[in-house]
Amino acid sequence: MTDRFLTAALAFALALFVWLYARSRERETLDNISIPVTVRLAPGLADSYRLESPAAAQVRASFTGPTNRLREVQDAVSRNEMTVGIDYSIPEDQLERNRVEDSVRVEPHDFRVPPGVVVTPIDGRNRVPVALSRLGEKVLKVRVETSKELEPRLRVVPETARVRGPRELLERLLEVSVTLPTRDELGFMGLTPGRPARLPLPREIDGVAITPEPESVVVRIDPQAPRIYPLVDLPVQFLCPPNFTLRPRFLDDRAGKLQLRIQGPDQGDPPRVHAFVDLTNGRFLPGPGVEAVQIQLPKDFSLAQDPPGKVSFELVPVEATPKPLGVPGIP
Repeated sequence: MTDRFLTAALAFALALFVWLYARSRERETLDNISIPVTVRLAPGLADSYRLESPAAAQVRASFTGPTNRLREVQDAVSRNEMTVGIDYSIPEDQLERNRVEDSVRVEPHDFRVPPGVVVTPIDGRNRVPVALSRLGEKVLKVRVETSKELEPRLRVVPETARVRGPRELLERLLEVSVTLPTRDELGFMGLTPGRPARLPLPREIDGVAITPEPESVVVRIDPQAPRIYPLVDLPVQFLCPPNFTLRPRFLDDRAGKLQLRIQGPDQGDPPRVHAFVDLTNGRFLPGPGVEAVQIQLPKDFSLAQDPPGKVSFELVPVEATPKPLGVPGIP
């Protein structure tokens, strides 16, 4: 009787053990889960390259394992703690390129999961695009963007800046520009010969981040530099000899006006300038003509541009003053 009881108890215990073991081996699946991915440059590349993308990437994977372990995975996903970090190394055949475009394959061993959990990345959704720019340095001239009249009088200290950024950008740059603000921008009080201005150099060009050295420059007006005076619609006159029997006239209104830029001492009002066509020398006949425009400038002034070209005009005979017409019956 005792043996029969012990046999039954042993069979029950064995069955319970088998049931518990089977329960412990039960496996569930979390399917097609989105996991954030962070791509980092491998050690030693950060000084030579800039990672342009991705700002944020994701892959999809399925997780298989015991129920209690998958619950840990699910909790980590809901708390945004399940992430993948990858150190990217540039292929040797692309080390000399200014721009590298590649993709990174996320493997199962890249995931940090509890023991007993198997990760299966979803094929076609387990790659992350990567774009890198090779960095370099270039010394560029600093130019102040302002009016054509003021720009020749400006002096920049220092005149050049060392710019660090993607080589692809630096290769096409010849200068780095700063903009002179107007008087009402950011409390700017205006630039005068006795009041220089410190202007920051740009931190990006065409949307691409750069690092200038120094970070700012000093801009001042050179009191010895000539001032530029723009003359708009300067009329062109005709210089004719006495008793000239022809009357000159331009073919249209615009032909008789010049847009001129002159330079000279700084003064309040623009100087008086005369533009004329000299008809005192030579023999002229009625009809079309083409002559050079001559410019008469005050002392210490000169042209700030190429001399004006020739103009077209017409010479017509001077008509005698018509006599009044007599009407019959009216004295």
